[in-house]
Amino acid sequence: MTPIKLTAFIASLGLLSSCASSPLTLNDNQIVPGERVGDVEIGMPLDQLLALKGVPRQTIPMRGTSATTYVFDGLTVGAHDEVYWIIVQDGRFRTAEGISTGAEQITTRAVFGVPDCVVSKADSTVYDYGNIYFDVDNGTGRVEQLGVMEKTQNCKG
Repeated sequence: MTPIKLTAFIASLGLLSSCASSPLTLNDNQIVPGERVGDVEIGMPLDQLLALKGVPRQTIPMRGTSATTYVFDGLTVGAHDEVYWIIVQDGRFRTAEGISTGAEQITTRAVFGVPDCVVSKADSTVYDYGNIYFDVDNGTGRVEQLGVMEKTQNCKG
């Protein structure tokens, strides 16, 4: 093989190896309804969640179930063997449309349309869209938290 061909061959191997360098990470702080919040995914095994996020700031057993609530920085996660739901309290996490905590209720509804149901409580109102919900403070009209699940539970009787 000539030196020019050998150099070209080595360069092409370097390009190929750089294409397959590292796996895709989901650490983008994006909220994807029904799927994930940043790198925490619905259905993710519990051991993978704990390896990824580290020791939770708090753990709270869920009464009447074998599941536990895990509180991390900006996220609260419900899981037993796998992640069931994710609640977002931190504005750094956003939907593709830019909706996050602190967003105005009117903007959120304009982006997501008509909710599957609306649940009014004393201090807040929940707008449920099936795989994501927005808990809006009745005093300020702003999103306090967002919840992500495969299928939300707010519309059940």
